[in-house]
Amino acid sequence: MMLGWGLRGFIGGGPFGAMIPGAMVVLALGFLYPRRDWTMLAAFGAIGVGFGGEMTYGQTVGFIVKAETFWWGFLGLGLKGAIWGALAGAVIVMGFTPRTRLVACGAAAMILATWAGWKLVNEPKLIYFSNLLDRPRPEIWAGFLLAAVALSKVVGPLAQRWAWVCFVGGFIGFGVGGAIQGLGRIYTPELNLHWWKYMEFFFGLCFGWALAWAMAHSALPEADGQEDEAPSWWVEMGAAIVMAGALFGVAWNLDVRFAYMVGGSLLLVVLTRFRWLAKHVAYSVTFAAVALDLARYWSKEYQRGPAEPAYTVAVLAALGFAWMVRKWDGDPGRMLNLLMWACVGDALVKFAIHPKGISQLVNHVAAGFFVMAVAVSLMMRRRNDGLGAVTGTH
Repeated sequence: MMLGWGLRGFIGGGPFGAMIPGAMVVLALGFLYPRRDWTMLAAFGAIGVGFGGEMTYGQTVGFIVKAETFWWGFLGLGLKGAIWGALAGAVIVMGFTPRTRLVACGAAAMILATWAGWKLVNEPKLIYFSNLLDRPRPEIWAGFLLAAVALSKVVGPLAQRWAWVCFVGGFIGFGVGGAIQGLGRIYTPELNLHWWKYMEFFFGLCFGWALAWAMAHSALPEADGQEDEAPSWWVEMGAAIVMAGALFGVAWNLDVRFAYMVGGSLLLVVLTRFRWLAKHVAYSVTFAAVALDLARYWSKEYQRGPAEPAYTVAVLAALGFAWMVRKWDGDPGRMLNLLMWACVGDALVKFAIHPKGISQLVNHVAAGFFVMAVAVSLMMRRRNDGLGAVTGTH
């Protein structure tokens, strides 16, 4: 998740970018703790971690990098990270028992609670962690806090346990990670280091640790064994395209501060009836957002060429990725490698087309993405080799 969060900060951002570490961390857990339902859990993980991506925190970072407002920034980042973790933890637990009625009730509870917290606390700015004097940002953290509480109550004790553990991990990760950036920029302004990236890495590390601890110290329900027979290739791809388009459309066009939560919650309900779509929610939609982000930077931000060919290539790449997902789904290790290297490759291209050119590519390697991805792949290979030696399967 440490690598996933670093990637999210560069090639995605927002709720769709947060799906990267959400899917990756659940895949890593699935590799360590094999279960039959990891694809469904990865879908709930990607969407659930994506929810927190709707919170604004850029101006909160602006407080922590100044000595006079450091502690207010620390409190704001810590609280937002804790809420991010708690809500994601509860959503992932819901994926262990993805019954339609439970998920529908959980989705309704999240949306209503979010609306209440948004209207009662965030919109009137009763407690505000952004800058009132300079382009104040609309916050949503109180809504998400109530959503985490409401969802935990609906799902039950296991969700409450995971929410609390991830609350602590998220608070430490974002609070201390923000402090690392703030203290570095306050006391060593002459060093041009990637303080923001260090904050992201530390948050991902602590958030991932919290999820792993919760997994290792919880009595988990058994997989229900329900599996849908996948339809033909054309039907599956058509449904995946419609599903992705619907989520993008709701998140980008619905005039409400938590539009992605509305779209993502409805999508989770749909998954309980069409379980074969889970792999595309977890992986294909995540990569589609990554590919579209690269197309936008190529055509608009970096002005390297026209938009139409760039977006056409992005869509074709997403379809090719979806074909690999259909082929490899069911193997968490292989899927983690596929998603991880697809995102790292996208990041490499994005650095390479940067106006500063090859220096940005070197900078990318220095940031650690490539090295960390190699380390993850090697660790998975060593674990597979070790299991093979024990079981005599190689």
